Amino acid sequence: MRARALRLALALTALAALAGCVSDAELRQQDEARCAGYGFKPGTDAFANCLQQENLARRYQFEQYRAWPGPPYWWTTPVTRPPMRP
Repeated sequence: MRARALRLALALTALAALAGCVSDAELRQQDEARCAGYGFKPGTDAFANCLQQENLARRYQFEQYRAWPGPPYWWTTPVTRPPMRP
């Protein structure tokens, strides 16, 4: 029973990880839809500039995520209890 629950948890984790993957073509479609939603017409210089700005914003956000140092040390240190007296 425990092994079955572990396999189910691993399978759900793998599916969640794969669901977060987005291809370059999908990112491009999202950017094009966003820029068109802003009112830019495809094929214009303004539309190309919008696509470039969306790409740069995504890269900046990714770099900010990578530069984050992580949680404070007190979140990761284990809690220890003093030994009990006999």
